Amino acid sequence: MFYTASDFHWIVRKVYKWNGQMELMIELIDLDGCVSYGDTFKEARESLPLALHYWLRKYGEQQLPEPREGAQLIFLEQEMTLNEFHYINQELEKLN
Repeated sequence: MFYTASDFHWIVRKVYKWNGQMELMIELIDLDGCVSYGDTFKEARESLPLALHYWLRKYGEQQLPEPREGAQLIFLEQEMTLNEFHYINQELEKLN
């Protein structure tokens, strides 16, 4: 079966890049780690096929959930706070 990003529900959120600037993140719900980024919604959306390709390459089609019936849902989440950004960076520093 051929899947596209529009076969899944999305989470859309503004997040901080490594350099402190904001970008948009789109995550495919039910595909843990299948995420794309872009400076605009259009860029992030256009990167989704590549993100899905790499997810399938890593996990395989057998790990895909059953296709959903009905409309695709897009959830807009609150943008990342500076506190979240700093917390994530502190946790990453601990890994080094």
